[in-house]
Amino acid sequence: MADNKVVIKINYDKKHSGINTEPQTVTVWHIRRILVAVLALVLMAILLFSWFGGDDEDSHTQIDATEKVQQFNKPDVEVVAQQESATVEKPVPAIVRKESVNSESVKKIDTIKKPAAIIFDRKIIRASLNSKPKDDEPGEPIKSPLRVIPNQTTEVFYFSEIKNMKGKALYHQWSRNGQIVQQKQLDLKDKIAKVWTSKTLSVKDKGEWQVQLTDKKGKVYSEVNFLVNAE
Repeated sequence: MADNKVVIKINYDKKHSGINTEPQTVTVWHIRRILVAVLALVLMAILLFSWFGGDDEDSHTQIDATEKVQQFNKPDVEVVAQQESATVEKPVPAIVRKESVNSESVKKIDTIKKPAAIIFDRKIIRASLNSKPKDDEPGEPIKSPLRVIPNQTTEVFYFSEIKNMKGKALYHQWSRNGQIVQQKQLDLKDKIAKVWTSKTLSVKDKGEWQVQLTDKKGKVYSEVNFLVNAE
């Protein structure tokens, strides 16, 4: 047992016996090991965040994308609904109703819209279809269609005022449905002449009528078109 003893010898300077000779603690920092440990902790934190935080991020991303899709599609639906309502409320064009009119009615309307008199030559000052003249002037204008009453007659006059055709042979030619029924020569005595001819109409004379101012060669100077209907 005597051989296993440990002997510790401490040498100190006896000359400085007044100085504190108690042992001192010295701290040594291992910087390299500390840095390695810090990096390891950071890597572990990143891995943990990616494992546990990734699902939440994906879910948030999916919800946001769904909300954006819904918000994007919603205005389109509203626009389509507005377009459909506008289409339903749009009034039916008048041209559709025009198809229901029969051909006879259309023909009558076109005839009514024709002018009272058409002048083709500058030598004709006036031309019109009227009632009986008064004081060498035409009477009231006749409206087309002219309605005749059964068992009664109506006399109509075609008035013409003509210049610079004294002594020339001119005619008032009355036609019904394209057939000439009356032709009367005019008496042009003055440089400016006011002349007229008449035709008495009854129910049997209903149809499309035309009166023309012509010469011997058939040149037309003026004309009027009108319709005769029975009451």
